[in-house]
Amino acid sequence: MKKLLLAMTALALVALMPAVSMAGESDTCKGCHNGSVAPSVDTLKSKYKTADELVAGAKNVKNPMMQAVQADEAKLKAAAAEIVK
Repeated sequence: MKKLLLAMTALALVALMPAVSMAGESDTCKGCHNGSVAPSVDTLKSKYKTADELVAGAKNVKNPMMQAVQADEAKLKAAAAEIVK
C-alpha cells in the first residue's frame, strides 16, 4: 500500500511539474530585447514608467517583427506588467 501511495504521489508531481515551470510573459520579449536587436528590457524599464505607457509604445512601433505581439493585446499587457514591476 505504501508503494502504491508513493507511486501515485510521484506521478501527480510529474504531471503537475510543467504547470509550475512555465516562463513569464516577459521572457518571450528577452529574445529580441537584448540590446542588440531591440532595446534591452532595462532600457524599456527606464523609458516607460507604467505598463500602459509600455503597451502604447509597443503598439506604435512600426517594426514588422512586432506585428505578432501587437495583435495579442492581453499577452502584451501581461508582459508589460512584468517588465515595469
